[in-house]
Amino acid sequence: METRPEEAQPSAESRRLPTGYIALAAIVLVLIAWLTVRYLNKRTLIRNLSTNDMALRVESARKLLEMGKLEDSLPAQPIIRRSKTAEALGEIGTDDAIRLLGLILEDQEDAPRRWAKRALVKHGMRSLPVLMKALSGSGSTCEQAVEALEEIGPQAAGKLRFLLSDRSAYEGAAEALAAAKGVGVAALVRGCYNADGNLRAQALGKMGLQRMSVAIEPARYNLKPIDGSEKGDAIKALGLIGARVATPEIIPFLQDKDNRETAVTALGQIGDPRAVEPILATMTETEKRYRNAAILALRRIGSPAFRALVRDLHSTQVLKRRAAAAALVGSNSARVTGALAAALRDPDRQVRASAALALGWEHNVEAVSPLINALSDTAWQVVDAAVDALGAVGVSAADRLLAVLRDGSQDLTVHYQVARALAAMGGPAVPKLLHTLATGEPRVQKWTVVALGEIGDQRAIQPLEALQETAPPDLKWAIDEQLRRLHRATGT
Repeated sequence: METRPEEAQPSAESRRLPTGYIALAAIVLVLIAWLTVRYLNKRTLIRNLSTNDMALRVESARKLLEMGKLEDSLPAQPIIRRSKTAEALGEIGTDDAIRLLGLILEDQEDAPRRWAKRALVKHGMRSLPVLMKALSGSGSTCEQAVEALEEIGPQAAGKLRFLLSDRSAYEGAAEALAAAKGVGVAALVRGCYNADGNLRAQALGKMGLQRMSVAIEPARYNLKPIDGSEKGDAIKALGLIGARVATPEIIPFLQDKDNRETAVTALGQIGDPRAVEPILATMTETEKRYRNAAILALRRIGSPAFRALVRDLHSTQVLKRRAAAAALVGSNSARVTGALAAALRDPDRQVRASAALALGWEHNVEAVSPLINALSDTAWQVVDAAVDALGAVGVSAADRLLAVLRDGSQDLTVHYQVARALAAMGGPAVPKLLHTLATGEPRVQKWTVVALGEIGDQRAIQPLEALQETAPPDLKWAIDEQLRRLHRATGT
């Protein structure tokens, strides 16, 4: 059979097909090889970011920035690598490096944020846009930005004052300005007179926390009846600064239901005796938060308030007597011991309990007898307060308490409360209790054993075990109980 010419010879197009496939395959292989090399190179560069060789780390970070691969790769890296990268970026002065440091400043971990802050400080004023943005961030990001701006110094403060017009950056800008001093503080002072109440609040708050005396006059200005003035923030600032000059201007706010708690707290911080009578005049108020704040304020004012407080211990109004007794807790002064001892007979149990607590300070031996009498009080709050107070008086009260244990006319309840009071003295009472254990009569020994068990000092174990062998049944039972307790406490 004769072959046709077109069947015998392959066409030119069919001959080119294998060549085309080969060329395409070669291109694909080259591309794969190039991508592989690029990937391996990128992986090597990322690994270099962890090295202690700063020069190599900086060069690797620079190349990754040029490749556009650092920003996407960094979040998945370990904390140490992110931190060291931030340090390396501090040596690279490009805009991309500074921008990336701003992102690391928002890292979830503290270490990378700290290194980013240090690097941004190195770049100085060039970092300002990034740091300004970070001021509107939350938590540690804002804190690190504030620290960086403080370290950059007054140059930054001059720029920061413009942020006081940006609502999203009020807080961070005010904090940074307060830290930056100089022109920063001048900007904050101006902010205290701004028409924007939120801005005034931030400016007053930050200067108050820094206890800046330059804030006194702006704060006093904001106490005036100005529409929208931030009176609460001004009062807080004056209290934190301790501005006695403002006492007469703060006192009227004790009658302001919106600001009275802030006002009484500030008056306590200032410590001006002129505030004592105005505060006491409000102590018929029943609102618990305010009363607690007022009592704390009177304690802070201290001895200048004593005469008025002793007077109010005899008030016909029970709320005033309660406040006076509570305000004398922590007074630690023999000048008020007699008045407080008399208050232990007050018909109100809260007055009696507070008076007992107020008598409890070290070596206040004049209070021991009245406090021992209070151990028989019908109110458990008074008894507990007397126990705590006798414990606070300390070992100087121990002999009087041990004498009560020897007194057969006292009932078991009083003996138990005496044992609690001896235990409340803690470790310093152990030597005296061990001496009593060795020399006392069985009734005294029994309650001494209870006190030693309550204290939980392992010095008592051996003497108790020795006494256990010869003790009468009642005493032996008490020793057994307390030894079990001591062994549990010491793990033996």
